[in-house]
Amino acid sequence: MLSLMGGESLMRGYYLGRYRDKHFVAGQVEYRILPFSFSKRIGASVFLAAGQVFGDDHTFEWKQFLPSGGAGLRFLIFPDQDIYTRLDLAFTEEGRGLYFFIGEAF
Repeated sequence: MLSLMGGESLMRGYYLGRYRDKHFVAGQVEYRILPFSFSKRIGASVFLAAGQVFGDDHTFEWKQFLPSGGAGLRFLIFPDQDIYTRLDLAFTEEGRGLYFFIGEAF
């Protein structure tokens, strides 16, 4: 029952469980344009996040935060219910990740 960092919602760019320990702290901001003024169904977003896991072996340290950021496209698949599908490209110090998901990250 350890805290897992990464995944399609928080800390995109790291696969879920890439880092794990007893405690997890993270913050994320996301700016969405839903939809664009020229389209009724297409939008976009940009996001930034930082987080870390810590426990008995590794204590919390401000310099240990790992960054993540990226951008994505949104497509309104069900206009009546305001449900979007998203394609996000995230970047980290270790590489990049591509995510396709139905629904917003939060």
